Amino acid sequence: MPMKISNNCMNCGICEILCPYNAIYPGGVNWRKIHNRYFIFCDEELTFDDFWSPDHYYVVPDKCTECVGKYPEPICKTACTKNAMTGDREHWESEEHLFAKKEYLETMPGMF
Repeated sequence: MPMKISNNCMNCGICEILCPYNAIYPGGVNWRKIHNRYFIFCDEELTFDDFWSPDHYYVVPDKCTECVGKYPEPICKTACTKNAMTGDREHWESEEHLFAKKEYLETMPGMF
């Protein structure tokens, strides 16, 4: 399952820096997936997704692979000193699906 950031987050930003798929955004920043490309918007008129947070960093489930095939466990969870990273049970995915998502994200232009 993708990762989720709890209210324990102290907004240090290390998770955003370390995430290999740019799946973590600062609180208040909105994102959208349009034509299989990811965009960040800062428009107050947008409808926010259920995982979005106005206060602390958040993970976009469509982009989180739990670091399968990259690291033994999610790098964000390893780096977080406040234990703010947990599994997102609402967006559960099989390991097979996470690997497929990893392969897809690595083929996106501009991802690496």
